[in-house]
Amino acid sequence: MRKRREKGKLTVREAIVAILAAKGSATLDYLIEKTGYDRNLILVTISNMVKEGIITRGWMKYAGKKFRIYRLKGREELTK
Repeated sequence: MRKRREKGKLTVREAIVAILAAKGSATLDYLIEKTGYDRNLILVTISNMVKEGIITRGWMKYAGKKFRIYRLKGREELTK
């Protein structure tokens, strides 16, 4: 059963979209830190958004480590 949303608090989906729209791209750790939601909940939500074609996933190398990076699709990509 889904929890009711607290007044004034964004849903997981809204929070992810807001962060990606403001920042452009983000890692999973950054999304967890900024939203305050559970890691698994964010992963499931992101996976569903990728299937719907709202978000793209990619890899970024930094200091010899690979990080998964998430981006919102542009308006042109969404209309295809």
